[in-house]
Amino acid sequence: MLLDKEMEALVKCTELIKDLDDQARLRVVKYLVEKFEIGIQRQVSFTESKSASKSTDIKQIDVDKDEIEDTSYEDVPSSEYPTLKDLLIKNYPKSEVEWILCYAFYASNFGKTTLTKEDITSGYKENGRYSTSNRNNLTNNVKNCVKKDWMKSVNGTEFILKKEGKDYAKQVVSGNSTTKERKATSRKKKV
Repeated sequence: MLLDKEMEALVKCTELIKDLDDQARLRVVKYLVEKFEIGIQRQVSFTESKSASKSTDIKQIDVDKDEIEDTSYEDVPSSEYPTLKDLLIKNYPKSEVEWILCYAFYASNFGKTTLTKEDITSGYKENGRYSTSNRNNLTNNVKNCVKKDWMKSVNGTEFILKKEGKDYAKQVVSGNSTTKERKATSRKKKV
């Protein structure tokens, strides 16, 4: 019977981690969640048809708080958000870091699934903003999103959007960015 195997696994896991401190227990549970991809779903494309998949709950591990929290998200139809092209036309994101956040927001099905740097690159390409400069600065811009507490690494290649990131992304895509737009300046050649 399936329940017997499940109970046996619970008993064994409990026995093995009972003498560990809280931090070690958390690391073990986090590893198991990542290893077996529990509650983690992947978004392949930015297109509307793909984003129609509904996943209302993901398990989010927040090491800073030393707890595992169950976060539920309300299903907001993707049609309520502007398209990536609309963001470009309306000039809503005011900096590259905000663009990264928006690409991550759309790639993660509006904060419901994990994403990778390749997903962000797909957003650049879909939006016609892909360039050598963007590609070269991608790692630093993703790090800036992590520093701002908008994103969090799940493992070596995947990220999730944190609550702060989802909230600010919603603010940006509605045209309410708090970042001051930097105008491009021309550089003078030294003679």
